[in-house]
Amino acid sequence: MNRLLHRLLAVGLGSLLGALGLLQLTATGASAAAPSIRVATPYVASVAMAATPDSQGYWLVGVDGGVFAFGDAQFYGSLPSAHIAQSDIVGIAATPDGRGYWLVGADGGVFAFGDAQFYGSLPGELGMPAPNPVTAIVATTDGHGYWLVGSDGGVFTFGDAPYYGSLPGDHLSPNPARVAQSETFFAYAASTDVFLEPTPDDHGYWIADSTGDVYTFGDAGFYGSLPSVLGSAAVLAPQDVVTGHPATIPVTGFATTPDGRGYWMASTDGSVYAFGDAQFYGSLPSLGLTATPVSIIGYSRPSTVGVSIPLSTVSTLVRTNDGAGYWLSALDGGVFAFGDARYLGSVPGAHATVNSVAATGAS
Repeated sequence: MNRLLHRLLAVGLGSLLGALGLLQLTATGASAAAPSIRVATPYVASVAMAATPDSQGYWLVGVDGGVFAFGDAQFYGSLPSAHIAQSDIVGIAATPDGRGYWLVGADGGVFAFGDAQFYGSLPGELGMPAPNPVTAIVATTDGHGYWLVGSDGGVFTFGDAPYYGSLPGDHLSPNPARVAQSETFFAYAASTDVFLEPTPDDHGYWIADSTGDVYTFGDAGFYGSLPSVLGSAAVLAPQDVVTGHPATIPVTGFATTPDGRGYWMASTDGSVYAFGDAQFYGSLPSLGLTATPVSIIGYSRPSTVGVSIPLSTVSTLVRTNDGAGYWLSALDGGVFAFGDARYLGSVPGAHATVNSVAATGAS
């Protein structure tokens, strides 16, 4: 069967551990109403995740820059511990030896901890915040530089990170409209997530967006996209978003295989799609599971409206170092393991909470 479509394969012990963690989360929240989050803008950030080099640990970070370490991941500091007030952290990247990490904010500000070196930031380079929200930070193979990518597909390089192009440079725009033009805009439905993953030799990179479109630069190869599998991400009516039309479930995770000949995508309902030589190791729907929903409150110009949309909250996909498994993380810091990925703990499992919504401006 074509791996571009969902395939139900045997899942390993890591999957079962992840499932147990999910069942615990679901059972915990079953007796209470789903939490509600009100956003000032449609820009919603997730809890970001990075794995240690041996895949025996991982870090989770919330938008306030709080860092949670699990397994053999060490805590090297956080924004709250450094008494830095921030509410727009969108990404984390680990150094190659796992003894440090960088955090990045939506304004392009970069914060270095442990042995991570500071190579610059957008406010420092431009003298102002990024013109479009930054959505991720990715380290080079040797850890002597990093890329930042913006919601418009713009790419910014620091240290030894090479530049191979960007979407604006090719006159392309990511994230085509998924909701019919109207006064109401929905969080996630109007998601502006954009991802960048480098090739193994750092001589190219992929850029993917929340619609599942994939763009290649340098020596990166094209192995397929979600529109080629699910059909066109055409403009849809708002009710399609509410009812969970497949084309309205945005991609919030993207990772490449170790040899660079394939990649995975994950969407907010925990679905996983494999392309090229990427193997499918399971997903939340394949296990008959659903992440704890969060009721996202939409907004309308010029005034806020109370439109509640229950959505699954899976937000990140991170692969293991050998590419034989992956983790999914959720907005509340929940972690779900598949293949050879080990479940090593989660924010809810640690009886902690994390603020996972970022507002980048006033409505």
